Amino acid sequence: MLDSLYEKALKKRDDIQQKVEEIGYSQVDASRQWVDHPLEENTQEVSIAAGDGSINKRKFLPFIFYAIDAEGIIHTPRGLERIESSEIDIISHHKYVDDRLRSYMGIFEVKNALRMFAEYDVDLFLFDGSILGNLIRPFPIERELKEQVKERIRGKYLPILEEELRSSYVEITSSKLEDLIASEFKDNPEPMIYLENLENLLVISTLMEQKQKIVAISKTSTSTEYFGSKIPDMAIFDMHSKKQGYSQPRHSNVSGVKRDFPVRNDFLKSLIFTIFYARLEDHKNILKFELPYYATEEDIKELLKSIKKISAEGYPLLLKKAHNDVVIRKNDLMNLSKIIGFLEKSGREMLNE
Repeated sequence: MLDSLYEKALKKRDDIQQKVEEIGYSQVDASRQWVDHPLEENTQEVSIAAGDGSINKRKFLPFIFYAIDAEGIIHTPRGLERIESSEIDIISHHKYVDDRLRSYMGIFEVKNALRMFAEYDVDLFLFDGSILGNLIRPFPIERELKEQVKERIRGKYLPILEEELRSSYVEITSSKLEDLIASEFKDNPEPMIYLENLENLLVISTLMEQKQKIVAISKTSTSTEYFGSKIPDMAIFDMHSKKQGYSQPRHSNVSGVKRDFPVRNDFLKSLIFTIFYARLEDHKNILKFELPYYATEEDIKELLKSIKKISAEGYPLLLKKAHNDVVIRKNDLMNLSKIIGFLEKSGREMLNE
């Protein structure tokens, strides 16, 4: 029973509300950064697609069973068209499992988006989440792996990987080299993880070549780059105005990243991201936008008109549908485990999450 928690809530109600009031939303002036602007719907025909990905895992004593799904959706004269890519497999227990699986999902998401561009005439592709964050986030293995090993991977295996990536098939392409790398590095998983990270960077950089066609949208953000406050920018803008509108754009140069990228460094360092927040409908949620190019305020207003046209309740419908379709739930993992035959074994062989 949770009786003590309910009692604690009653006792601390006033204290906690006082702390909330003291956070100081009103002390930050957002008036110069936010523009209330009624958004019209674009009257021109714009081909918009959206995509999302999902991953889930189930722990067993000897291994981890995982499933990945990625989906892209586009509206055509024939109706909604989908491109879906998926994978199931097992992976050994080690300290980088979560980072590695997150990288796998990112690779599937981006490669599925590239398939959408290859097979359809797409004017805008709505990408769920932050592309800039995925791009500049340091590899978890980067500092621990010796430089000579990284040089060996880039010199011997990277050219093979780049050749394999010419295929449009959605998979973890670097896994084709796993046996070779395991043999050379005595089953040490770290060189393989490094190659997977290189693959992730390569596919992101390929997607970034689409530039003006890419729109990354996040429903949540803890970023404080606008006001430098302890309070997230998104919360400050939400408290400032409940009207449709957008924030003044900010531009982030990837060249400012202190480290060099191990692949396509010149191209990636040349990228400029435009970052802004917007509300597509009065009193609905604020969204964070990232564009992998320099966009002006007028560019943003035109872009929002196109996205507004395919939105409801302040959120793009195609992106919402892609997210709902692609989620891998615990019950899905249970059913997949039964199909593979894992659950025919003793329950003692399973570790519940």
